[in-house]
Amino acid sequence: MKFMEKNLGLIKRITQIVLLTGIALFGLFFLFGGSDVAAQRLVSHQYQSRQHQALITHVNTKQVQVVNRFVQGDFCNLIFSKQTQADFQKLFVLLNKRQRNERQIASYYDGHYYANLVTQKRLNQTDKHLLQEKNQTVYQQQKNRLDTIQIWFDQTQDANKFLTKTQKTFQADPRQLNLAQVSQANAYYKLIKNRRWQHYWQPQMQKILTYFKNAQANKDKSQLAQENAELEELKNAPLTQAYRPAHVTIIDNVQAVDVADKILQDAGITANKVLYFSQNDQTLSLLRRSGGHYHTQGALIRVTANQVMSGSYRIRALISNPSETAGVITDPQQSNFGRYYEDATGMNAEINTISDYNLSQPIFWLKNNPTLQNSILFSNSQTLGFIYSGNSVLNNGICAAESDLIQLTNVVDSGTLLYIS
Repeated sequence: MKFMEKNLGLIKRITQIVLLTGIALFGLFFLFGGSDVAAQRLVSHQYQSRQHQALITHVNTKQVQVVNRFVQGDFCNLIFSKQTQADFQKLFVLLNKRQRNERQIASYYDGHYYANLVTQKRLNQTDKHLLQEKNQTVYQQQKNRLDTIQIWFDQTQDANKFLTKTQKTFQADPRQLNLAQVSQANAYYKLIKNRRWQHYWQPQMQKILTYFKNAQANKDKSQLAQENAELEELKNAPLTQAYRPAHVTIIDNVQAVDVADKILQDAGITANKVLYFSQNDQTLSLLRRSGGHYHTQGALIRVTANQVMSGSYRIRALISNPSETAGVITDPQQSNFGRYYEDATGMNAEINTISDYNLSQPIFWLKNNPTLQNSILFSNSQTLGFIYSGNSVLNNGICAAESDLIQLTNVVDSGTLLYIS
């Protein structure tokens, strides 16, 4: 009795909590007309594909949060099953990852500039986080925004290198700078997409331009004519490499992966990783096998040209700036057909200048075709080809944008199965 008297307040509080929880759960039961079934229906409506863990593009966040509070309050599983609670937990994990990616990318923007906190390491980490997003529309929207920051960052880093070099020359002897160098330095300065670096270089560029303007006034006409001619040539030349955002195609349809999965199953393909090319959609996608089915990993890549027959191939080599003696065995009668050698001179073949790998036998020399200096070699027992970038249309070739080719080289490796449907 004394115990009851001493703890009466605590007992009342516990009773109130139990009653309030019961009323809330009853209200939810009444509101959603069936509790567990309604909650499961709500979960299902937030998915584009449960199999691929892909949420719809616009999740009803507020409604999910309200229902989840009631689900979490059902400690004894009086209304909601353990499965429903687990499904809500999975839903929240996916939603939190999507919102985290949004916040990270937003923090990288400073208007039409990139923020000071941006580093290459952070960009790479965010890029990896984006791969966890299975909704292609959301992924590609986030990827495009991140690519823009990457381009701004690369431009600024490139500008910093050139301007640092120019500044050192100017400090050593201002007379060493000619019109072309000053014009190019000014062009690089305009590429800077970070406020801090822009403020850093602005007074230094102003000093160089002012000095050079005064120096030009003292030069004779012949010198000025020569420098103007050099400047005209410079206008048609790239500064370094051309930076451009990735060209992506938004395909908001996970069913495309289901079709690919069925085609691969029917073909008896069981490889853990497949680079899948759909000739109907003209898209490349990396698929991974899990639980007996294939799932997407990353975005779909749009192919701009294709001249390859359907069938199974293997990635043989990722080629990047090959040596002068690099070559590929093109004779199907040889056991090493389709194999890439960094130095193929040991094959005792004569050096030739044939640029078409379909015509060059027994060896195709990479140096003969600039388009393939950065490419992906693939082959089967009778056919070899390349995935490449550029404006050429090559027989037994698959052409994609340069940014997409770089993306592919980061996710495939020698031995990866290439399946063309």
